[in-house]
Parts: sequence; C-alpha cells; structure tokens
Amino acid sequence: MLKRIFSFCQRYWLIILLTLIGGFLRLYKLETNLQFLGDQGRDALVIKRLIVDYNLPFIGPITSIGSFYLGPLYYYLMAPFLWLFKLNPIGPAYATAFIGIITIPAIYFFTQKLFSSKAAIITSLLYALASIPISGTRGAWNPNPMPLVVLGLVYGLYLSIKKNQPKGVLLASLCLAIALQLHYMIIFLGPFFLWQFVLVIKNKKSRSRLLSAVILFLLIMSPIILFEIKHKFLNLKGLQYYLQTNNYQAFNLFKTLKDIIGRSQEAIGMVLGFGRKTTALRTWVTNLTIFGTLWQLWKNRSYEFLLISLWLFLSIFALAFYRGNVYPHYLGFIFPATFILVGVLLSQFKKQLKLIPLALIALFIYHNYLTNPVVTGGPGNLPQLEKTAQFIKQDIIDNQHTAVNVALIDGTRDYKAMNYRYFLEINDIKLLEVDQYDQTNTLYVVSPYDQPDLLSQPMWEISALQPAGISNSWQFPDNSNIYKVQRL
Repeated sequence: MLKRIFSFCQRYWLIILLTLIGGFLRLYKLETNLQFLGDQGRDALVIKRLIVDYNLPFIGPITSIGSFYLGPLYYYLMAPFLWLFKLNPIGPAYATAFIGIITIPAIYFFTQKLFSSKAAIITSLLYALASIPISGTRGAWNPNPMPLVVLGLVYGLYLSIKKNQPKGVLLASLCLAIALQLHYMIIFLGPFFLWQFVLVIKNKKSRSRLLSAVILFLLIMSPIILFEIKHKFLNLKGLQYYLQTNNYQAFNLFKTLKDIIGRSQEAIGMVLGFGRKTTALRTWVTNLTIFGTLWQLWKNRSYEFLLISLWLFLSIFALAFYRGNVYPHYLGFIFPATFILVGVLLSQFKKQLKLIPLALIALFIYHNYLTNPVVTGGPGNLPQLEKTAQFIKQDIIDNQHTAVNVALIDGTRDYKAMNYRYFLEINDIKLLEVDQYDQTNTLYVVSPYDQPDLLSQPMWEISALQPAGISNSWQFPDNSNIYKVQRL
C-alpha cells in the first residue's frame, strides 16, 4: 500500500504541489477572515433546525432574482459539517473550501483525460491561483460548489457519448440534479445540454440507461417537486411572472449581439481575474482567447475541443438573454470551461514560442495576486457577531423580555438580521419569526452606524412596532450600535 502511495506521489508530484498551494490559499486564515452575512445566517438557521429540531426542509434558499426557491440539497450537504463543528458556522465554510480544493485535481484529471498532461498542469495552475474561484471557496454559500458539480456533469456526458460508457449518463443525471439545487444560473447551460442530450439519444448504449438516469434525477429532485405540487407550482408561476415583467418576449438583434460581447468579457476576462469592469487588458485577454479558440477549431476539430468550446460559448450566448447583473459567483457553471480552454490554448505553443505562454501566465498570476482574498481580505465578523448576540441575550434575560425580535441596518439589506438571529437562537434565545414583527414588543436594532432618526427608518421591521420608543441604546468600540425599541 505504501509503495503504491509513493509511486502515485512520484508520478503526480506536480498536481499534488498545486493542490497544496491551492489548498493553502483557500484555507489560510479562513476563520479569521470569514464573513458570516445574512444569507449564510439564513441557511445556518435552517440547517441548525434540521440537526437539532429534526425539521426537514423541502425547499432551499430563495434566489435574489425572481424570488424562486431552489431545492434543499445544499442544506443536507452542509448539515454534517455544522454538526461536526458544534453549530459553529465555520464548519460549512471549511466544507466549501475542501470542495474547492478537490476541484483542483479534478480539473487536472479531466483535462489530462481529454487533452494532455501539459494542458492539465497549466489549467490546474491557473485554477489553483485564480482569485475568483478562491473567493468562491472561502465561505459557505449555495453556488460555491458548482464548479466541481458541473465538471462531473460534463465528464459524465463525455463518458457516455465519446467512451460509450452508459454509467456516464447516471453521473450526468446525478450532477445535474445537484446543480439545479445549487444555483438557478445552471439553466444557462441549457443549449449546451440540449446538444449533448441529442448525442446521448443517438448512442444506443447510453440510451439504455436513460430510464435509470431519469429515476435518479427525479429521486434527488423529489423534495422540490413535492413542494411545487403542494403549493400549486409556485416556482413555475414565479418564473412566468418574472419573464413577463422583465419583457423577455421582446427580441432585439443588435442588443443581443452587444450583450454577447459583454457576457464574453465576463465569462472569460472577468473569470480569469482581469477585473469586474471593462478595461483594455480585459478586452484584449477575452478577444485573444476567442480568436485562439476559433483558430484551434479550424485546425483541430476533435470532439474534446469542441465539447469545451461549446460548453463556454453556448453558455455565453444563453447569458446574452439574461437581463440582470452577472456577478462572479453566478458563473461557477462555466469556471472549468474557461480555465480548461485557456490551458489547452497555452499548451499548443511550440518550444520556440514558449516565452509567450510563460509571459501570459506571469501576467495572470500578477493580476490575480492583486485581487487574491488572502492578500486583500479584512478581518471576519464572527467575533463581533457572537459578542453582540451575547450582549443582547443577557439584556433579554436580565429584563425578562418576551415577544422579542431583532433587526439590522448596515447596507446589506439583511433587515431581519439573520446572522445575529442565528447566534441568538443557538444560545437558547427564542425570538419571534421573521414574519412576526407586528407581534413584537421589544426589538433590538443593530447597526454599525449611528442612527439618530431610527424610528423614522422606512422599514417594516421598525414601523410594525409603532407607536414605539427607544428605551435604551449602547455604542461599542467595534462599531456595534444597539438600540432597544419597545412598543408603547
């Protein structure tokens, strides 16, 4: 056994080294820098109630766009880690970080299988050091595991279509069901997936496993399907309303072409770490990648290169029809495609031109270093959250308050203070629910800023108590201002 391990390490020492470097960047000072915000607090509350109260969720997080509900799988995946760390929210953050670390060797073996060891090493190097994937793994959030899941989805399709291995359909089905419950942006993989599905149908061996794949898919998706049936297809109605109100039925060719250019810069230049805003360098990097891909497609029309190219470019085409802002974490479903494509292109340079990829890699490392969260990240907020929650808890106990609630004013729009709510609940303080502010007698409002006109704030969490008055307030050096508002 030891001999096999030594042989493996000797053969794959470079990817092991890259994984260790990538792991360091994803784990270094994770607990110190962790930001536990409203969305994380909301998710942690659901997972805590699953672990402690055996309250099984049938729906997952609500999306920021369109107010759709995802499936609950993310909660079940994170539950063992929150339990293992005794309800400390650092547990799911470590789980997400380890998923990000696993993605580095996964992307290496995927690229090696389809292309070459040289392309695999370059791809893994880029992915290990890229600031956006690193940022996406330094905190627990439902979209963050997407790159590994979608890599499994595409690899399953590759096995079933190219390698005639029917088990690939099952892997693809499993990963698709997981991806649909992690983030709704996976739907923009639709055109690519449709192309792949047609190829699966044409493959007799893969077609034999389709029924099993469908059953597996429905089994994993069953909680959200049951929720839809019980609530008269709430998500489908929400989707219909969202499409109508955002004028998705209108089509403008010129605008679509313009949006394709913009989305390509986000999917390539931004993902590679060259900035959220359009710059000459980001445009140059994006265009060079596109022209390099077209050149390579003209020279080499292999299924493998076509697979990765269409994974990226069909997704960009679909994203051109999306009307909202595209944030980096939205694009997890194409992270692997971008890095693999660039890695393959850089591996094509001959020995006499080897300085070109070396210079481009050096430029990449420099720009990603500037935005690396290990370099730029500030202190996390867990100590401050725990300290503030303990103070509120003690005041509730000392004054024997009942019908208590909590609110937050800090610019994040987490008015219901889900992160503070989580720490209060795990410390045995029973707050009213988030829809019961109109039943609240005592409200603790937390804000990092001074609030001289607190009672005039245009938020339901405060107006629901009116008439009310501020019975006490406290200011702390860590910029925590606490106001106790009581119904008159």
